Amino acid sequence: MQIRRRTTIRRQQIVDIIRNIISSKGIEYVTISEIATRIGTSKTAIYRHFKSKRDILSLLIDSIEKTLMEAMDKAIVSEDPVQNLKNVLLAHLTYARERRGTSFIVIMGAMQFSDAFIRKKISQLIQKYLRKIEKILTSAIKVGLIKKDINPRISAIAFLGLIQATVTVWSYKNFNFVPKKIHAELWNIFGGGIGV
Repeated sequence: MQIRRRTTIRRQQIVDIIRNIISSKGIEYVTISEIATRIGTSKTAIYRHFKSKRDILSLLIDSIEKTLMEAMDKAIVSEDPVQNLKNVLLAHLTYARERRGTSFIVIMGAMQFSDAFIRKKISQLIQKYLRKIEKILTSAIKVGLIKKDINPRISAIAFLGLIQATVTVWSYKNFNFVPKKIHAELWNIFGGGIGV
């Protein structure tokens, strides 16, 4: 059991290093050599945990999906779907600041990787996220809390775009922002668009 625990810890350590490399340098700098150097081990030791860069990025995407969906699920606590949207927006802005935007930046960086398997995996993650937002929007339409003529799918994409654009802009400003303040301003824009 001790060996399995060490393997799990090492794999998480590698994932954290990859997040850091992508968010600070870009996907092209994710190499086995760079990971080994940062961890203080050999390339052979890295290959004990992963067969290829694809395996590393796959685990990274799994890790991002898990943390992103957990943050989303923790934010969806109200019977009011509009309040849930507001909660999700704030949760993801807070998460982005605390994690220095790595999930959102990593997703965009990994999309540049030409591997079809990785691109498909990221696409599936994004679609899963959009379906959850679309479901909340559909619920809000059904109970008459937002405009009936909005397209939930397009509105979900706009919601994600609002978060992604904000995280990208603030990444260039060293994440020097107050999530609650930005949240209120972004919510006014999004809420006004959907007719809250």
